[in-house]
Amino acid sequence: MMTIKGNIIQQRVAFLNWALPLALIMITMLYWLGAVLLGGADRVIPFGSVAATFLYAISGPVLAFWALKRIGRWLVEEDRTRQNVNAREHPFASIVTTAADAILSIDDDGRIEFCNPGAEKLMGFTAEELVSQPLSALLSGGAAAEVEASWLSEMVRREGYVRGHETTCRDINGRMMDVDLTATLCADDQGKPVGMSVILRDITQRKRREQETQHLTVSLNQQAAQRTRELADKVSQLALANTELYQLDQTRSEFVSLVSHQIRAPLTNITGAVQRMRTDCGAISPTCSRMFVIMEQQISRLDRLVQDVLNAARIEAGEMPFHVEPISALPLVRQAAEQFHARISPRVIRLTDKPGLPLIFADRDRVAEALANLLDNADKYSPLGAEVVMDVRADQSEVTFSIRDFGPGLPVEKVEHIFDKFYRADSTDSQTAYGYGLGLYVCRILVEAQHGRIWAENHPDGGAVFSFALPVWQD
Repeated sequence: MMTIKGNIIQQRVAFLNWALPLALIMITMLYWLGAVLLGGADRVIPFGSVAATFLYAISGPVLAFWALKRIGRWLVEEDRTRQNVNAREHPFASIVTTAADAILSIDDDGRIEFCNPGAEKLMGFTAEELVSQPLSALLSGGAAAEVEASWLSEMVRREGYVRGHETTCRDINGRMMDVDLTATLCADDQGKPVGMSVILRDITQRKRREQETQHLTVSLNQQAAQRTRELADKVSQLALANTELYQLDQTRSEFVSLVSHQIRAPLTNITGAVQRMRTDCGAISPTCSRMFVIMEQQISRLDRLVQDVLNAARIEAGEMPFHVEPISALPLVRQAAEQFHARISPRVIRLTDKPGLPLIFADRDRVAEALANLLDNADKYSPLGAEVVMDVRADQSEVTFSIRDFGPGLPVEKVEHIFDKFYRADSTDSQTAYGYGLGLYVCRILVEAQHGRIWAENHPDGGAVFSFALPVWQD
């Protein structure tokens, strides 16, 4: 597709293609006509002149037509070549014009000979103010800027380009900005250097963010180091406290074991002495008989206390063995009731008979111990003459043991703490029932150690109900 100028030239050449030969033919004809008219009828024209004239009249237009054809073809090819060059250069010119970065052309003397609109926007100068200025004038200025511009020129000549060079530039208001500079060597057709192209990109915001990130990193590293030191101190303190706790636990275990054994030995001696007195003394008064009963009851209570303290210490230390096996629940309940009668005969225990209960997977001795503690607790809080009710029920997954007393019941706000260590619902000096807050705690850790659960609640008709459930044995 030809340009408008190319079309006009082609039209003019086409006009000359027929106009010039026609003009030559007409001139030849006019020449002959003049020669005939001026020479007269009797004049004879030489044959050589006639042949030369006809030769010129034919060859001249032909040569002119051929020459014009060639000239027209050359002009068309030149126009097409210029059009192709313009088509190739147009995208690059558009890129340079619309680029946001500053693009400068620097001549061989180090002066600006071209700048794009991006340079005007970045620096604030117009193109007329930038052209012919040395490159060092855009840099930080002074001797340092001249040295830097000279170094850039030498590096570009030697390496062909300089990429990623960070420097500073000054805008029209004197504000310094950080820029990323890329310079590339420019050469003519013979490869002779004629200058360089320079691209400047504003990186002020990026440098500021990098500085902020660096400051933040330093601050975070300092904080992390401080926290690490604090954590190391805490770990050291924790290790020291752990060692002290371990030593304290060892001391406590040794103390509990020592005291328990030291108490149990005198209790055994006292029990033997009381039994010896009852059998060997000849005349025992009613008062002595009552005192013997009281002594035996208190010895039994102290023995239970020592046993609970030892059990609690052994379970907390993980030293109490559990021998779980499939066992029947009802015989355990009957055995606990018989042992209770043997120790405390006046209390009536009503046991619901429910044959056909599933086996439980538990330790026989530990279950019996939990039942004994709950029976003692029910006996302490039941009025004289009242019975204690024992019940056993089962479902698909567990067997539940319940012991009900007919005492005052439990304060609602204290039910959730009733199984805590050394906790008593009534801890005043006027408490009606003697206790030390270990029996129910021992029951809880015995049941939970066998994957069971334990709870307490008030009965709708009065009194408290203590229950625990153990898993059914799965074959």
